[in-house]
Amino acid sequence: MPTSTTFTLQTWNVWYGGREVDFGQEKQYAIAAQFPADVLALQECWGSAAENLAPKILADHAQRGWDTAVLSSGQLTVVETSTLPYAQAALVRPLPDSPQILVWSVHLAPYPYAVYRALQGEGQDVADAEEAPRLEQIEEILSETDRICGQDGQADLPVVICGDFNTPSTGDWSARTDRPDIAWRSPDALLAAGFTDTFRAVHSDPVASPADTWSPIEPLTHAGHQEKPEPGRADGAEPRDRIDFIFSRGLDVVDSVMRGCSAEGLIEDGFVDVGGRCELIPNQRQNRFPSDHQLVETRFTFPA
Repeated sequence: MPTSTTFTLQTWNVWYGGREVDFGQEKQYAIAAQFPADVLALQECWGSAAENLAPKILADHAQRGWDTAVLSSGQLTVVETSTLPYAQAALVRPLPDSPQILVWSVHLAPYPYAVYRALQGEGQDVADAEEAPRLEQIEEILSETDRICGQDGQADLPVVICGDFNTPSTGDWSARTDRPDIAWRSPDALLAAGFTDTFRAVHSDPVASPADTWSPIEPLTHAGHQEKPEPGRADGAEPRDRIDFIFSRGLDVVDSVMRGCSAEGLIEDGFVDVGGRCELIPNQRQNRFPSDHQLVETRFTFPA
């Protein structure tokens, strides 16, 4: 039996590969070294971010497209799927003697961002129409998951589907007084397929722990407005939401946190500030945390 059955998995959108901050890829390594993980799912690699980071953290990486990648310090095997570039799959053995798990790094379609029109009161039908591309991608990921788990007697293969979903959580919205009653079909499809929202498994109250992963450095806060609102944004405000998730099936959740930066001194259960300079766009180039998305981390253990 292995000496430990607990491992750490992170997901992180690294914002155009790190190009939007000075020395972005070096800062990615600094964060990865400060908060090491056995498995790291990256989005917005912009070609080279995962390839450059992997040897620095003594990890292998799976990447067949320009966008998504899976890195691991343990044994890793690339899985060929029909989901590139928005989802990269890999079989990972996160601990030397552990079972394998199937890990997906996903970056669902960013446009149209259905939150804008939902906040303008346009209702469930409009949200469903704008959510349709992401739901289609999730359904393809689930189909490919079934195919992979159906091979070679892997029906009980643990699965993690994580990344930037570009859509919020139905449960989060239903608990918040500043959100209308809208269901978000992409995350809901994973819950219906037996997956666990690992952050909410630990921090169950969306009011006490909103965990808004998007975006810590957008200048348009709930209290602020831009002079020339972008089309579709209610009153010119950029809504903040939890759109980066780690979903799991067949694993036990030990803990989960959101790591990143806050220009506004955020203090809430489940948020860990990585420290250093954090300024809003367009003054972000000297930021220590090199992304416009917070990082999400979950510690897992294999069931007894």
